[in-house]
Amino acid sequence: MSKRKILFFYPHLSTFIRNDEIILSERFNVKGFSFGIKQKWLTPLAFLKQSFILLRYGWTSDFILCKFSAYHSFFPCLFARLIGKPSLIMAGGMDTVSFPSIRYGNFSRELLGTFTRWSYMLASRISPNHQTLIRSDYTYTKDCYPAQGILNFCPGLKTPFTVIHNGFEPDKWKRVSKKKENAFITVSGNLEYPFQVQLKGIDLILSAAPLFPSCTFTIIGITKKIINDSIKTIPKNVLLLPPVPNEKLIEYFSESEFYMQLSLAEGFPNALCEAMLCECIPIVSGVFSMPDIVSGSGFIVRERNTALLAKVIEEALGSDKKLLQEKARRRIQENYTLEKRKTALQDLITSMLSLNK
Repeated sequence: MSKRKILFFYPHLSTFIRNDEIILSERFNVKGFSFGIKQKWLTPLAFLKQSFILLRYGWTSDFILCKFSAYHSFFPCLFARLIGKPSLIMAGGMDTVSFPSIRYGNFSRELLGTFTRWSYMLASRISPNHQTLIRSDYTYTKDCYPAQGILNFCPGLKTPFTVIHNGFEPDKWKRVSKKKENAFITVSGNLEYPFQVQLKGIDLILSAAPLFPSCTFTIIGITKKIINDSIKTIPKNVLLLPPVPNEKLIEYFSESEFYMQLSLAEGFPNALCEAMLCECIPIVSGVFSMPDIVSGSGFIVRERNTALLAKVIEEALGSDKKLLQEKARRRIQENYTLEKRKTALQDLITSMLSLNK
């Protein structure tokens, strides 16, 4: 029996999107397409390219899948609706929030928010990676909407939801060296724009670091542009590094006692979970999925405040580190594996296809 065909659309191909392609390919014939725009003026050309792809492959495909909701998901979901085929959007974070003060989140921009909303309305189903992305109260900072999530920005939306968490590989992400005492680390991807320093809580870490001279703070993902544009003073106990490959990242996580993720917004942060598998004790902001991910294995900063962060760091330094390190790894190992994600995602698509017969 031949595999059912899936057209998979995404903004850019990343490691975690590639992982989804791989696990879906076990049961389905997956053909992936990147929207691939780096400049806004290229968006019409990307739409044109996408239209050709849909006309060429869409008729003979069985299912339309989109990673995130944005410009790239609109035509695929519209096409699926017009020809009566099921479509699924895997929502992930930026496509569920609005932070106008730093122009972050699809719904902070009128046109992008409109295409995001239309996509959700046209889709057969939405699969966010955590329930807080559907609707949640927000109290970490007052400088934003007090409510976030898809339903807050898409009132009256009728599309059903199925939550499927991100998944990770415990055999790959594990401690490989001895921990360095009082070592903190955070990973923020490839920071390119000034607003990301605030979004990822880098400014908060830089303000708290001088209060703990006996500790070291490593921040990975810093570009020279960010240092020149946004980071004027670097405390002596802070090490700024550019993005590193996963193999090297495992080494940095393994050496660190604590992992900090103090973002204003996160869907289901991969680096946090990977660090926890490497036995880093998590210190996170109390936003979206992160308190649930940590759940008794680390510490939560409830408000964006340097003094409050310092208090939490002091508590963490005096904690039973060995116990929390073990809890952190076990928390991800027992709840958020790639195998669980694979089964849930494959089964959801299979059930949607069976209903469409």
